[in-house]
Amino acid sequence: MAEELRRWRDLTDLDPDTLSPRRLDWSRKPEAVKRYPDRPRVPLPRPGALRTPPADLWDVLARRRSRREFTGEPVPLETLAALLWACQGVTARQGPCLLRTAPSAGALYPFETYVSVQAVEGLDPCLAHFDVAGFALEVLEEGHHGRRIALAALAQGFLARAAAVFVWTAVYPRTAWKYGDRALRYLGLDLGHVCQNLALAAEALGLGCCPVAAFFDREMNRVLDVDGEEEFAYYLAAVGPLPLPRERIGG
Repeated sequence: MAEELRRWRDLTDLDPDTLSPRRLDWSRKPEAVKRYPDRPRVPLPRPGALRTPPADLWDVLARRRSRREFTGEPVPLETLAALLWACQGVTARQGPCLLRTAPSAGALYPFETYVSVQAVEGLDPCLAHFDVAGFALEVLEEGHHGRRIALAALAQGFLARAAAVFVWTAVYPRTAWKYGDRALRYLGLDLGHVCQNLALAAEALGLGCCPVAAFFDREMNRVLDVDGEEEFAYYLAAVGPLPLPRERIGG
């Protein structure tokens, strides 16, 4: 076993001989969600109003692939709202917890969702933050950010041609507050659930989706204007319309 992997395993290992209950300091519990109250807001169509086509789960699972060939055509704002709801929509409240469409260790949801809006009907290109509690986008910076994100992601050009790029940050203190070093394992697991929801929803809507984990960390953190310490870029995924299959072109 590589030394780096051994250190990570030992740091995050749970041992019944040494495990002891953690005393939670509720006065130091991190904020459950991040908000930008001073930024322009774009309310999103509520889930109950979304006219999404029916889809068979088993068929969607069988068809899911990473797809990178996007047409550059726009998607409706309603479609973007449906994708955001699928990957992180609030489905219930349990005390102070906002339970969502994807599971999370301790219902702590140690991540934030940012969206590079690139081709969405009725919405100018911008970099936005998804306000989970208010189901709205908070516009952080106007303009098309696809090229900058693509360059930060090792020059993967398809990211600039997507209708939207979802960029997730990890907010480590949210989970470490309860689980200590074990939180290092939960970050990736939680975001894996979220991204799979997005991929399946995109497939159900007839869109392509491609997750990306290869990027220059410091540059992506600069794109999002996060500190890279307590909050840092962790995962992203591009979504957009696909070219027609060859057998359907002209038909």
